[in-house]
Amino acid sequence: MTDQSELDSRAALCRELAQREPANQVFWIAEAENWSRLSKKRRDDYDSIKIESGILVRLRTQSAKLLLIMV
Repeated sequence: MTDQSELDSRAALCRELAQREPANQVFWIAEAENWSRLSKKRRDDYDSIKIESGILVRLRTQSAKLLLIMV
């Protein structure tokens, strides 16, 4: 089960990527909206939510890069 804070973090990361990658801004904003929408679902619904995203690997890669930049 993915908790709400993780969904919020994914949405925030997508918004950050939208700023960093203007060429893909529409894509990242759409992804951010998707994660935000999932985050707002009731906690009871989380058991039935299966989060599958074609960009999950990319999000993890980008978040690792951002962490390296910040360090």
